[in-house]
Amino acid sequence: MFDIIRDIWQNPGPAFSPMPFWFWNDTLDRDELVRQLDSFHRKGIDGVVIHPRLGMSGVGYLSDGYFDLVKTVCEEAKRRFMLVILYDEGMYPSGSAHGEVVREEPRFAARRLYAVPEGTAIPGDEDPQFRLWLRFREGKLADVKLERPRDAADDWQPCLLVLGYTGGTIRGLSPDEDDGQPNAPKAADLLNPMATECFIRHTHEKYSGAIGEYFGQTVIGFFTDEPSVTGRCAHLDGGIPWSYDMIEDFFEAGGDFSHLAALLFEPEDKKLRREAERIHAETVRRRLGEAFYAPLSRWCRAHGIALMGHPAASGDCDTLKYFDIPGQDLVWRMVEPGTELTSPDSILAKSAADAARHRGLSRSSVEAFGVCGERGNPWNFPPDEMMWYLNFLFARGTSWILPHAFYYSLRTPLQSGERPPDVGPASVWWKDYRKLAGYIKRMSWLNATGSDNPEAAVLCSPEHTPVKPVEDLYRDMRLFNYLSLEDFMERAHIDDDGHVVIDRYHYDTVLIEGRLRLNAEIVTKLGEFEVHGGHLYRGSDFAGYLAKIKKDRPHFFEGETHGNLRFTHMSKSGCEFFSFINEGLAPIRGRFVTSLSQAAYRFDPFTGGIEPLTGQMCGGGFAYPAEIPGHAALVIGFDPSALPVLGEPEEERIVEIVSLAEGRMAFDWRPAENRRAVLTFEGMHDAGDVTVNGKAAGRILFRPYALDITALLVPGENEIAVEVTPSPANLYGTPVPVGFDGCAVRVYEKAE
Repeated sequence: MFDIIRDIWQNPGPAFSPMPFWFWNDTLDRDELVRQLDSFHRKGIDGVVIHPRLGMSGVGYLSDGYFDLVKTVCEEAKRRFMLVILYDEGMYPSGSAHGEVVREEPRFAARRLYAVPEGTAIPGDEDPQFRLWLRFREGKLADVKLERPRDAADDWQPCLLVLGYTGGTIRGLSPDEDDGQPNAPKAADLLNPMATECFIRHTHEKYSGAIGEYFGQTVIGFFTDEPSVTGRCAHLDGGIPWSYDMIEDFFEAGGDFSHLAALLFEPEDKKLRREAERIHAETVRRRLGEAFYAPLSRWCRAHGIALMGHPAASGDCDTLKYFDIPGQDLVWRMVEPGTELTSPDSILAKSAADAARHRGLSRSSVEAFGVCGERGNPWNFPPDEMMWYLNFLFARGTSWILPHAFYYSLRTPLQSGERPPDVGPASVWWKDYRKLAGYIKRMSWLNATGSDNPEAAVLCSPEHTPVKPVEDLYRDMRLFNYLSLEDFMERAHIDDDGHVVIDRYHYDTVLIEGRLRLNAEIVTKLGEFEVHGGHLYRGSDFAGYLAKIKKDRPHFFEGETHGNLRFTHMSKSGCEFFSFINEGLAPIRGRFVTSLSQAAYRFDPFTGGIEPLTGQMCGGGFAYPAEIPGHAALVIGFDPSALPVLGEPEEERIVEIVSLAEGRMAFDWRPAENRRAVLTFEGMHDAGDVTVNGKAAGRILFRPYALDITALLVPGENEIAVEVTPSPANLYGTPVPVGFDGCAVRVYEKAE
């Protein structure tokens, strides 16, 4: 089996390819679309997400001409064994079919519930829903009745609750259809299943009719994007998101008319308002799932493709159950270097990955990089930060990268300024994208299928997914999975050995942050788990509790990590893999200790190369030297059919460091059999192409900004040159420095 694993690692296949959002954002030309698709394929990109985007012209969205172009792309993709994901909107958030839903039926526009005094004139297209009698005390809601109390004083006021409109829109495709523009398409009422049916008819059914022959092979999924129940630029004006016939859902979630009134008026009882907000949020989530996500999911499965995409919020763990590929969105630097353990959105990748694991699904996705460049100058997105984002996602289980975005055009500021940066053809790493695509494929394959061997389950809900308590789990390299309360209650069972069993996972330890809200049914099931011998902890010191009950660790890292090393353990087809990702800048050096009595190999994600590792026996089993540069990854895999190779680690020392001046890069080389020369940079602002004596030596893109140049050196003086490709910010944004920070040749010599 290990031989097969080696072959897959070297060529994981198109299913693990990055599949970029391909912004169709200018006048579309058939030949140009085919040319771009072919250029993607030549760079190792085996799939795309066709995304109609602001600026698209030449054909109308969902017109015959539009579908002719989509069909051409699907046919050309099929010829290249590429994959296509269809985006379900023009442009986002999803659900309105570029305004067609509301154009067909105005009552399908996004709705709100608001209150007015009885007798107030109500627009003819809005619907009174309920009449309540309210009593106020010092301007705050004190009591609510459905009928006027007998012999009541005049302080009772009749009030109508009216189903109106939010006025919400989506971002459209023409310049006058963006946020705040007069023709922005109207957002649909996603809480109304009839509106969803209309959306599917205008979008999904039309795609099926035009290109259904490609479904299930070339076309593998429909992407739905952060659906919004109010739409963008909405005006609630004291109202709340609502739709027809929602009151029964509200009651089922535990609400009554007192709660409803408390959402529309400030009540005396602050607890009532908090409880009402919780009930309303639960009602909206449940209704959105049943009225919008569920019909999309059923349609996709009936047509042999996957529902893909992501919900609007990072913590929406309950809606992920409708996705065949659970996904999330990493945009606007809501997570960035330094906040990877503290940002409320730092949960996004892991929550999607764990939702997939607990549902027996092999993949999870993240829409990545959208406006993740420098704050205030987003076109400045250096390769080093792009690699940090990739590894942040891989450290948390992501197995499908959907880069946001590759631009069809950067012709005018309409295209280049809409959502910078282009992370494909206009990026400094495009020249080397085939190598980068290989990295993404291998790390995605590593996280797919298999088991990630968690030590504990951390319970979560849409209201609260713990962030602070899991910080030390990450720092201490303690493996865990988020388990939603819904999955715990509906899909998991407790076995006689005290395990929470869900799909392939058996948890003997459950960690609960004190702020997580538990009802009586949840507490009863947790009690059953504890009675059968399970370890149950409620508090905030998750890492401390695990250290107390699980002192013996079969795999661990020895060395100073500065809390920046992220550790994963994947079991795949009987083979064990460990990845170490450095989320800091300083290199991490130490050794990996494991109890596995198997042959170890270093798996290179960039090249696909596999090198045997020599270990030493130690108290914990076998130790292997490990060095992880800043913002980089190390992957170690084991062959269960072979024994460890033991011996002293090969040592190398630096015998000479020659600093090079940027004006004249000359280096005097004295060759020897046990010597090698490495060109290093303290920092590379963007990309540097290195030549030695006029011959190409390689490209500097990622840390540790080092390049072995031994093979190109000649005895005596050597000329070294570096041609720097500047950041696109110098063309499309605010100019930034070009070049590198310090350069030197380090001469290494193997110890005798």
